[in-house]
Amino acid sequence: MISKTLKSLLLFVSLTILIQIFYAVKTRTDFFSSTRYFPYGYAVHIAYYLSFLIVTFLFVGKFDFGAVGLKSVSSWRKYLLIGMLLALLGAGLKIVFLPGTFGQSFYTVPYYLLVPAFLVLGTLIAVAEESAFRGYILKNFLEKYKPATAILFASVLFGVYHINFPNLTYYTLSFWALYATQALTGGLIMTSLFYKTGSNLVGSVAYHSTNIIIGQIILWMPNVTASYVLAVEIGINIALVVILKFLPITVPNHNFD
Repeated sequence: MISKTLKSLLLFVSLTILIQIFYAVKTRTDFFSSTRYFPYGYAVHIAYYLSFLIVTFLFVGKFDFGAVGLKSVSSWRKYLLIGMLLALLGAGLKIVFLPGTFGQSFYTVPYYLLVPAFLVLGTLIAVAEESAFRGYILKNFLEKYKPATAILFASVLFGVYHINFPNLTYYTLSFWALYATQALTGGLIMTSLFYKTGSNLVGSVAYHSTNIIIGQIILWMPNVTASYVLAVEIGINIALVVILKFLPITVPNHNFD
């Protein structure tokens, strides 16, 4: 029988291959330009994350969100609020510490259509990635390794997963190191939320989706280099992990050591 750790690694490889295909489509078509994102790029985005969910649940063995931790418990509203507030705090700190301006959207659709479109997409992305990386991979690692090791290992995989290998030569090695580290530290926030709330996905999904939605519907753009943005985001992510460590939300029989 294949061990849960090996199955988790196989899921990681499968999803990494899947996102590289998505990156290739994104690079080799103009579906993600400002004039064609709606409807073509948006449809590709939705299709990719639906495929992502299907692959994840093939490994789970059944289509059951409860099996990956997305379930109602007495404290779910608290977890939801904490996740959303952490994302809002992170967005606020980003605006404070990064020079930027408020202006027009990159997209050409009206704002009243942009908001619901990204509410749907942001929620889908969060549910898909959290189900895989926290609800399946991290959950399996926690059964095998000490919590700190499992959390770090799952977060490293999350960072590697986000690297755009088809476009690796477009940027410097230092940029990709920052890019992966930004995703890794963001993953630490969500893995910590999942672990501290007793393997429940509500908090991590709330943080993840709110973070994406804010980034798309708040018409603010930084006026500095991408590497500088990533460096600041890494610092903010680490600060949020520290805040999360001391929040009194740990469920019985869980600790953060």
